Amino acid sequence: MESFEQYHHYSQNLLLAQHEVSEIIKHTLTRGEVREDFIIQYLTKSIQNCQAFLKRGFINFGDVDQSGQADLLLVKEYAEIIDLGNRGNVIVNPEDCLMMVEVKSTLTGRYLNELNVEAQRIKAANPNIVCGMFAYKSELEKRTIMKRCGYDFDSDTKTYFDSVREPSPIFYPYIDFILLLDKVEGDESEEDLEMQGRNQLFMRKGLEINDRYFKGTYDPVIRNLVGLVRSLLIR
Repeated sequence: MESFEQYHHYSQNLLLAQHEVSEIIKHTLTRGEVREDFIIQYLTKSIQNCQAFLKRGFINFGDVDQSGQADLLLVKEYAEIIDLGNRGNVIVNPEDCLMMVEVKSTLTGRYLNELNVEAQRIKAANPNIVCGMFAYKSELEKRTIMKRCGYDFDSDTKTYFDSVREPSPIFYPYIDFILLLDKVEGDESEEDLEMQGRNQLFMRKGLEINDRYFKGTYDPVIRNLVGLVRSLLIR
């Protein structure tokens, strides 16, 4: 296994283990912030000099309106911000924001629908902001997620495909990526634990409303997030 591939496999397994350990924290908000910290730590260890651009907080829409609180924000160098003085929370203008990410323990259809609505609001202010979902596990089956991303399943070849002639509709046109680590429950058998990560996925979409989703390049999927953040920072 190549060195970087080995490193990212280790890092993805570490994120899954940290998610499990954080279950001892009973306060929901604190538990969520701790998990966000783990993701930020991974990104800052994997991308040189990116720590200053990773924030949490709100996107400013004008005199009276803001986005909901984003679990992760990627801001531009020299972005104008209001530092709220609490765990990296800021308010940033749309033109100074590169990406917003929702982090969920368990992915559900409701969470994806809510993010799609919020992303539509954000893109009305700046269509170039990348809006994405990061989840450790999912209530939805992989086939369901892929179907909602416009992919059909070929039972003969056991593969997913996006038909050019008869494309399936996309449920989440405003969500630019969906990243699922595919964590199994702690009380599963050893045989099931060996399956952990088999349903991992990273689906990326172009920023135009009619663009299609495409599958991530890297395995493990977490490395695709590093590639995305790097690409946004070096533009």
